[in-house]
Amino acid sequence: MTTEQAFLLELINRSQFPELIDAASAGEAQVDNAFVPDGLDWDKLYRETFSQSVLCMAWACFDELPELNKAMPEEVRARWKEAENRQLVNYIRYMHAQGELTALMREKGIPFAVLKGLAAAINYRDPSKRAMGDIDFIVPQELFEKTREILLEAGYKLTSEDPDYTRHIAFDRSGVHFELHHHFSHEDRDVERFVTDGIDNACAVAVDGTEFSMLPPLGNGIVLLDHMKTHLKSGLGLRQAVDWMMYVSKELDDSFWEAEFRSAAEEARLVKFAKVATKMCRKYMGLQADNITWCDDAEDRLCDDLIENLLISGNFGRRNGEGNKIENVTASIRREGLFRRLQSAGESNWKAYKKHKWLKPFCWIYQSGRYARQGLKAKRSGAQLKDDLKRAENRNKLLRELEII
Repeated sequence: MTTEQAFLLELINRSQFPELIDAASAGEAQVDNAFVPDGLDWDKLYRETFSQSVLCMAWACFDELPELNKAMPEEVRARWKEAENRQLVNYIRYMHAQGELTALMREKGIPFAVLKGLAAAINYRDPSKRAMGDIDFIVPQELFEKTREILLEAGYKLTSEDPDYTRHIAFDRSGVHFELHHHFSHEDRDVERFVTDGIDNACAVAVDGTEFSMLPPLGNGIVLLDHMKTHLKSGLGLRQAVDWMMYVSKELDDSFWEAEFRSAAEEARLVKFAKVATKMCRKYMGLQADNITWCDDAEDRLCDDLIENLLISGNFGRRNGEGNKIENVTASIRREGLFRRLQSAGESNWKAYKKHKWLKPFCWIYQSGRYARQGLKAKRSGAQLKDDLKRAENRNKLLRELEII
């Protein structure tokens, strides 16, 4: 772990748990330039917050602790503030779009629930500090086609028209991307029951004056945990880990774990991952609660390996660039086998196959050529390729130990 990464984890800690900042502001804890580690590279810190999609979360500490703010070089401060302003504009646009969607669904009598996004941000100390991406929402399966037509009639532009969609289709409106789900679960493990039950019992809530519907605590927690598990295979970053940490901090104490969550996590085969991820948050990002002891038996070594994997990958694997693509492909081949991986990826990527199903037996050939072209484009050196393959091997080992594969 680099100096910048360790400092970033401390900033996340202080931004999300107000008692630390309140104590510092009250003079009970001295926070000045001594808090900044020796040899800190401010430019690297900025890029780290960007790659992990936690830029505004980290900036909150500088806003609230003036002495810490003074330690930042002016050039970095200006760049950071500009990025924060861009995220705030995006947040406002996102909230407006969410409000419009909620009004439309209620007007048409369509039950729905937001997945991730605001359903994660609602647990943050300041929801506006969470970087927002798509607006994912789910409706009852029997109302999916009706909802699709309602959105089209309301001016939402369909951007994915794959007739073989298995989980969702995508829309754009006013620069905001929407994903309408009729399923949440991926093929490898089924958590659909918790989501379906949750739609029937969705909670009407509001964040910063914007109303929406979200799953009850059990369903919402399973979605956040399963989402984190899914992206661990391709590139899990700190943003998803903080989503989980803040959910646990607000909802998942020992009582709720024993009463409901443990049995649901056992059914979804996510108990070990839940324990390791939670203890990792306690060890590295400041999760504090005397009534969250259900993760105590998680192995420290796995917590260390998990945080290392997050820091290496970045949000959606963006820190590794082409290396991340190679790592993902290698890890997928190890999990699925070469032919199965080539065939499934070919079916997903080959546009001609989507129109002409008779091409199915040749999808693996198409994908082989696609990987070859990507390999030529990547221009990785022998040493880089060796590193990519080593990371894939380490990630696969971690996935097995966490009982994810």
